[in-house]
Amino acid sequence: MIIKSLQVQNFRNFEMQDFHFAPGVNILLGDNAQGKTNVIEALWLFSACKSFRVSDDKPFLRIGEHRAAIYGEYERNGRVYRPVMKFYDDKSREIFLNNVAVRPREIVGQFPSVLFYPDHLSLVKGSPELRRKFLDLALCQTDPLMLPLLNEYNKVHQQRNALLKQYRERFDAKSALDIWDEKIASLSAKIAWKRHEFITEMQPFAQRVMDEISGGRERLDIVYKTVCNMPTRDMEALEDRFFYALKQNREKDLYSGHTSTGVHRDDFELYINGENAKIYASQGQQRSCVMALKMAEADLLRKATGEYPIMLFDDVFSELDPYRRSYIIERIRGRQVILSCCEDTGDFAEAKIFRIKSGAVEE
Repeated sequence: MIIKSLQVQNFRNFEMQDFHFAPGVNILLGDNAQGKTNVIEALWLFSACKSFRVSDDKPFLRIGEHRAAIYGEYERNGRVYRPVMKFYDDKSREIFLNNVAVRPREIVGQFPSVLFYPDHLSLVKGSPELRRKFLDLALCQTDPLMLPLLNEYNKVHQQRNALLKQYRERFDAKSALDIWDEKIASLSAKIAWKRHEFITEMQPFAQRVMDEISGGRERLDIVYKTVCNMPTRDMEALEDRFFYALKQNREKDLYSGHTSTGVHRDDFELYINGENAKIYASQGQQRSCVMALKMAEADLLRKATGEYPIMLFDDVFSELDPYRRSYIIERIRGRQVILSCCEDTGDFAEAKIFRIKSGAVEE
């Protein structure tokens, strides 16, 4: 699969710009704050239907404009697909695929890509939220059921939190809370198991990358951490464990007004030769772990779809030492890559270069 072209209209700092990409390496070249990341963001929106920078659509609109749009053209398995997203200042976005209106869950996973941006370099020592986000976005591109599950869970989580705040004013609060606990437990079991399975499947791919980077000296283990021990595949037992944990923490939740138990608090940990990487890994080892995760994500997407995903690198090459940068360069040869950087290092002699300045491509 390749992205053939992208057109942006009133998107971020772009007024109107067309990009026609090569099937190999494409470099977005320019100083900071010129618009390079905006191009990566637009492409990622077609893959994930959400930004890696903001949580709502308003920042997509160019200053002073009331609407914005991005148009893509992809080729996959010999067929051409044209996704479109339109953003407004007074209503929700609209999404189209080949001139047909679609919902987010109908487009997520259609144009798989792997995103690598500076925040990912903090995956090992960063917040659990960052690791959950990485895991869920990767899963949504391979499992069409994941996005609806996450959306439903978020709604139920919010409704339970609202009830916790109203608990003392509602005569039916206890029975209503029991109902929400059952729903959260059921959804938590499904989501936790999907995450656990994904990490289990990712493990050998990540270990292969770690072997190549370390010369076979370092073993990488990925362990999913949830409030409940993961049983063998017994969804009923796992659901019961989540429900019991919710009941056990109810008094604490009533006091705080927030749900303290569920998959919104889960995490995964990385171990190098049995030692927790968050505590003991050097900066170089942390970088290796992140590279292993991102390359494993790409391998899993290829396994799931039969095609290489598009690789999106936003200003990360400058953060890697020469050895790890060279490793990634070799690893991504033969794939379509779109990367942004401030200066051309000469790593990709055959690359197509877009020189970006002030929201426009210089001729």
